[in-house]
Amino acid sequence: MKIDKLDFIFSPTDLYKINICFDKSNNDFYIKRDDLTGLAMGGNKARKLEYFIQDALDQEADYIVTYGSTQSNHCAMTAAAASKLNLPCLLVLAKPDKEPTYTGNFFLYDLFDAEIVYTSTEEVSETIDEEIEKLSNKGYNPYFIYGGGHGNLGTHAYVEAYQEIISQAEDLEVNFDYIFFASGTGTTQAGLIIGKELQGGSEEIIGISIARDKQRGTDVISDSIKDYCNQFNIEISNIERKINFIDSYIGEGYGIANQEVLKTIKLVAKKEGILLDPTYTGKAFSGMLDYIEKNKIKDKNILFIHTGGTSILLDNTEQFKEIEERI
Repeated sequence: MKIDKLDFIFSPTDLYKINICFDKSNNDFYIKRDDLTGLAMGGNKARKLEYFIQDALDQEADYIVTYGSTQSNHCAMTAAAASKLNLPCLLVLAKPDKEPTYTGNFFLYDLFDAEIVYTSTEEVSETIDEEIEKLSNKGYNPYFIYGGGHGNLGTHAYVEAYQEIISQAEDLEVNFDYIFFASGTGTTQAGLIIGKELQGGSEEIIGISIARDKQRGTDVISDSIKDYCNQFNIEISNIERKINFIDSYIGEGYGIANQEVLKTIKLVAKKEGILLDPTYTGKAFSGMLDYIEKNKIKDKNILFIHTGGTSILLDNTEQFKEIEERI
């Protein structure tokens, strides 16, 4: 189905084979560089924002509002998209445990002149409602985007991205057996699953959770698939059975990386010149390697979607001093 969107990204994003051998099972690894989408420092959120910002313009919105964590890729990308179109942007952010430093995405918020309001986890909805009401009372027409680009427009972005992957796989004359990526709010995974179902794909789509437990993550992805299918009159059966959401690599929680994740980030950086981050892609890549080893996956074609997060890496530089051994 056709949905209007803006052109924020360079697409198709690169997809190519990684030459380093990450395991001893004769698997071939490929990477899709959605960290190089071209908006700000790149990332999967740019695909989603093409649709959300177009929808905002269609509704004659003149103020963009969204929510995220203190160091949110989604919020930084939203601020960049709004700034590009000269729209003011308000970020409702989770209140940090300590005063944030002027690094990472916090630097980008300021670079794009985004306004910031902090809130506690318990008061997110209330704070968002209050801020939107304040803007409306001032005569603005605010447009709210859920955290992470959650919603059918965000899902649709990765329905389309799946088709992009299939076209590139055909060009490379390769059939992927597995697709791995960092799974957060669920719309990226929902979109890929829907795309696979519509195209009759055979890949195993595996989302590595960066925060949520298996039940919560699966429920949210399932709801996203159902909402999208209801809106566009698509029928997909046995939805829950098609969701492979792995919560074994959350560690101590969102934004907290263990030694194995940090070592994986350094390995990929040194051997491939590709930068992963401790919160999303590093955790997902490390989890992917462990999952492959534990499940004895051999002689397969494996795709990792790099969903972005370079700015978060640059906010966590001190952690890498603690790596226990040189790679």
